[in-house]
Order: sequence, then C-alpha cells, then structure tokens
Amino acid sequence: MAVITILGAGGKMGNRVTKPLLDTKKYELRFVEKSEAGQARIREAGHTVMELDDALKGTDVVIFTTPDALVRQISDEVVPKLDPGTKILFLDPAAIAADRVKHRADISCFVCHPTHPPVFSLLGETDPAARRDYWGGGLATQALVFAIAWGTGEEADLVETIATEMFAPISASHRITVQQMALLEPALSETLINGCVEVITQGLQKVIDLGVPEAAAKDFCMGHLQISIALLFEELNWKLSDGALMALKNAQGSLFRDDWDAIFKPENVLASVKQITGGDK
Repeated sequence: MAVITILGAGGKMGNRVTKPLLDTKKYELRFVEKSEAGQARIREAGHTVMELDDALKGTDVVIFTTPDALVRQISDEVVPKLDPGTKILFLDPAAIAADRVKHRADISCFVCHPTHPPVFSLLGETDPAARRDYWGGGLATQALVFAIAWGTGEEADLVETIATEMFAPISASHRITVQQMALLEPALSETLINGCVEVITQGLQKVIDLGVPEAAAKDFCMGHLQISIALLFEELNWKLSDGALMALKNAQGSLFRDDWDAIFKPENVLASVKQITGGDK
C-alpha cells in the first residue's frame, strides 16, 4: 500500500483531495497541517495530524496542497528531509515554472491541475447537483493536465493515477510540459479569461447603473454569454449575425491593446509565476 503525505491537509485543497483518496482504500494517508484551525478540521474528520518529520519518513508521495506564496518556504523545509525515491506532486505549475523548488536528483517531481468541468459538459450531467458542480468538487466530470518536472515515466504513471483519483471523475488526463501548463495557468486562465470575464461583470454593472433593471440586465447578460461561447467556440451550427460581427470587430481596438497576447511571452509568464510565488526575491 503506497503511503501518501498531504501537506496543508486541513485547507480547502487538502480537504478536496483527501476524501477521494480515502475512498479508493488503496493508500495510507498522512496528514500534515500547521494551522490550529486546519488541525481541528482534520481531527473532526476522524484523522490524526502528524508532525512533518514523522510524516515524511518512508512516504512514497508527498502532495503539496499549500498556497502558492508559501511553496518555496515549505519546499525548502521539506525537500531536504525526503527519503531517496520519494515523489512530490504540486497542484499548480507556478512554483516549478518559477524554479522555486530545489532540484534533487534522487527524488522525482510532478505537477497536475484540474481543468474544472467544461461549460457544455455540465449540461450532459444527469445529476442536478453535478450540473452545478462548476468547480469540480467530485460530482461533475472534468479533465486534468499532468506534467513531469523531473522523473521517470514509470514514476509518472503512479503519480498520474493518484492525480486522476484525487480529482475524479476524470474524462482525460493530458500529458504536457510544465511550461505548457504555465501558459494555461496563469496566462490563459487567470490572466486572460478572468480578465475578460471581470470586464463583462463591470459592463453588466455599468448598464444597471445607467438604468436598465437589474433582473433584465442579468438575464440578458447570462443568456448572451452562453450563446456567445457556443457560437465562438463552434459548439452550435450557427453564425454570428453581420451586425454582431461588425460590433465585435469595432470593439477589438477599444477593449484590447494590439499587443494583448504578450501575456504568453516566456518572460511575461515567468514574471507572473514569480509574482504568484512570492515576487522576485
């Protein structure tokens, strides 16, 4: 039975990955948590909180469910204590892409991140609760991206299996590189997608402030948001009207700088992951 140590086990992500791993009945889980509130949550769930050194002895896989800003500090403490052959798994590419984790040739390192349930896949869920599982809390199906930072294919197979079980139900696990994962997050998702959606929410509030009744504005916005995604991602056998295409073309210069895609340049991605994981220090 493989031994898995979860760092930050009392936090939101620690709690998220614990239950499905317990449900498999395949692993011995060890829980490490520094905060008193997190420790209380672990004990309330019927588990034991272990001291870090004890939890790391003889463990096969260490999962970092800790905040990005603390990863360097925590990994500096953890990595030197690991037994040779230990595998470490991060749930976000930022720390690895920013080179915050010290390389040890006798351990292996991997990164995974769930895609969250895709917009239109949610419509196919039969359980009403699953149709509202927007985050991917174990009800709706989602995909996963998985990267080898360093390590062998055999080691990757074991850790990828654990990752798919943590975030189940999983439709597909995509093997990509750490650099490619950083293009997806933070560049595509947190920078571009969240930025665009935030502008939409501001636009919604603007028309409400200009006198459109709030209920009407929200219904109109959410309906058009859905149909726009369907049309622009070619999920619907239909086309934008000529008027809509003209408005879209005219809006580009007003809403976006000509060089907006500079967010995907390697130096800008690196700057972003460094900021996320504690700045340039």
